[in-house]
Amino acid sequence: MSPDIVLEFAGGFVRPLKAEDVHPGYVSGLNDTEVNRYLDNVKRTTQTEEGVTEFVRHNQQAGDAVLFGIWQTGAERHCGTVRLYGMEHFHKTAHIGVCVFDRAAWGKKIGSKAISAVTGWAFETMGLRWVEAGAYSENVASQKAFLAAGYEWIYDVPDKYLLDGKPAEIKVYAARHW
Repeated sequence: MSPDIVLEFAGGFVRPLKAEDVHPGYVSGLNDTEVNRYLDNVKRTTQTEEGVTEFVRHNQQAGDAVLFGIWQTGAERHCGTVRLYGMEHFHKTAHIGVCVFDRAAWGKKIGSKAISAVTGWAFETMGLRWVEAGAYSENVASQKAFLAAGYEWIYDVPDKYLLDGKPAEIKVYAARHW
């Protein structure tokens, strides 16, 4: 995906991440147990600069995903990511996930603004009609972010996934564009 895409919102912007955007704060944020509590793949292994850079490169080359970095206005480095993935062009659907790894950015609604910007881009530029997100029922912050970004609760998936070794409920949200 072109790194020239910049989607602005009040207080910041998102753009596709490049390998050179990987910084120590990004890696350490992903390794923070409070940040990665609800990130299944991230917390399975210790994240390294090399591994995170490879993930960014993989997403740069993927035909069905875009990994956006989230920047606050005036910031030199990104504080989070929004990943649009599993884009399916026949049905015009995709999944979305968000991670604000810099705790200093928490509580500023930057996640919901970034979700909204990426979702609008997915509808208007990529021609999608359905973007779906899942959140553990305990992850109230993500649920609030998706609701604030215009998503609506669709259904719950009980006990399919494990959180802290115990079956947990997933709440599924979607944004629709007809």
